Amino acid sequence: MVTKSEEDQLNRLEAQVDNAGGGAWEYLCLVRKLKVRRPDKVLKHGLAILNDSKKRSALGTE
Repeated sequence: MVTKSEEDQLNRLEAQVDNAGGGAWEYLCLVRKLKVRRPDKVLKHGLAILNDSKKRSALGTE
């Protein structure tokens, strides 16, 4: 069960990422932690990270 504050944080991060404000990795980690199903958004932002070599290398060991 997702709490109200977690849902607010998820929605805020989702809006930020959708508007190219950054935070894609944080968004993906939060979705995974909360076990929320948002396959279209996760696929879109996950592929954006994987396809950009700078973003991908910035992840390091994560």
